[in-house]
Amino acid sequence: MHCLSLNVVFLTLLASASATTHKVEVGKGGLRYAPDTIKAAKGDVIEFRFNSMHTVVASDFNKPCAPATSGGFYSGELPKGDNSFFSVTINNTDPIFFYCAIESHCQAGMVGVINQATDTLDDYKSAAEKTDKSSSPKSIFGGTLSSKSSSSTSGSQSSATTTGASAASTTSESAATSASVLGVGNLAGPVAGVTCLAIMFGAMLAL
Repeated sequence: MHCLSLNVVFLTLLASASATTHKVEVGKGGLRYAPDTIKAAKGDVIEFRFNSMHTVVASDFNKPCAPATSGGFYSGELPKGDNSFFSVTINNTDPIFFYCAIESHCQAGMVGVINQATDTLDDYKSAAEKTDKSSSPKSIFGGTLSSKSSSSTSGSQSSATTTGASAASTTSESAATSASVLGVGNLAGPVAGVTCLAIMFGAMLAL
């Protein structure tokens, strides 16, 4: 049971440690996403950080400047109120193209891609330049709006990770202690047996 518990703790910590947050600056220094090409694993988070009024919309390669026909995400126009961050969790490693739906921004090259494969961002951008307009979904979906960056909570996340590591360490120490106690317990039987034999042998000599 102790080994099973340790394995569960280890796998949980490993999964948490392996997830990465990829920060993308939106509209910083012009009509662009920086970086515009992201390599992300399943479980990773893409955090779009809005510096000026823009959107981010998931798209299909063959339909630039238009929302993806299935799945996807849409941030809405940001920043808005206190919200200036939009985070999307990656569920698989399929390529995802995205663009800004503000008028003419997509056509001007404000596009990007997650997990680029054979279809390239350059080809998507070239096709986007030839479109007449951009469109967007009716409502926000597919991500989480926030007023704080994950870097703002990195301390608490680190604490959580550290606490988890401490818990794992404590569990290991407890398991080690239990193992030591168990070892003593296992020795108790043979020791008791030897003691009994010694007493019996002494009694026989007394006779």
